[in-house]
Amino acid sequence: MASLAPVSPGESAVGDHEARSVSLWFRLLSCHALMLAELRRELEDRITLARFDLLASLHREDGQTLAALSRALLVTAGNLTGLVDRAERDGVVERRPDPNDRRLARVWLTSRGRALIRDLLPAHGRLVHELLRGLPARERRDLRNLLGGLRQHLREKPERPEKSEKSEKSEKRTKRKTA
Repeated sequence: MASLAPVSPGESAVGDHEARSVSLWFRLLSCHALMLAELRRELEDRITLARFDLLASLHREDGQTLAALSRALLVTAGNLTGLVDRAERDGVVERRPDPNDRRLARVWLTSRGRALIRDLLPAHGRLVHELLRGLPARERRDLRNLLGGLRQHLREKPERPEKSEKSEKSEKRTKRKTA
């Protein structure tokens, strides 16, 4: 394993492999932020990006539970509740009880929400294509495949180095508090 201590002034404090991985991570974050900024600018007159994501997720699979939407949108349950409350108030979604489990509510697009997302999706698709058009088609395909492989790897929860004793104690305290 590469040493984490710099060997000479100005040299990275992490090993070469780790430095390249961190650089890749920053590039992914940077590209994500730049694309989100463009999408926000494009949509800002009509809808927030958060609401667009909610409606698009329901367009793909209507009637999701709040927990499923939270996972799909990568937001906390608290943030999602507020987002759904506002969307419901504005008449673009509605909550309905789950017919098989009274404890659950499912979120459905209303006809107004369905019409809105159908109207927005073509412009969204064109903008995303425009943003990625700087890469030749083959590179876009390769990037899609590479990111798909990375996503699969991350979903498989790769083994991580042993936790320090301090983090294990902190985790145990958290579990006791929530029990």
